[in-house]
Amino acid sequence: MNRTESYWNSYESEANRFAAEMLMPQQMIESLGREVIDSYKAEHKVEKMPITRFVDVMAVKFRVSRPAMEFRLKNVGIGRF
Repeated sequence: MNRTESYWNSYESEANRFAAEMLMPQQMIESLGREVIDSYKAEHKVEKMPITRFVDVMAVKFRVSRPAMEFRLKNVGIGRF
């Protein structure tokens, strides 16, 4: 990678981080995520919600792609991927 590519990658990375924070605020992820998990557990009478299902549901609720949601959840420390 040359210096020019490295320069733009840092700007692109920062832009992606900003967009993720704007589209999927951590506080909303945490509060809505808790509701999603509690609802799933009650409906299915289980102790845990599969992480893949959680990511799918959250992506739909936030109207983002599954990879975007998975990336954001990793960045805020939710789930084990």
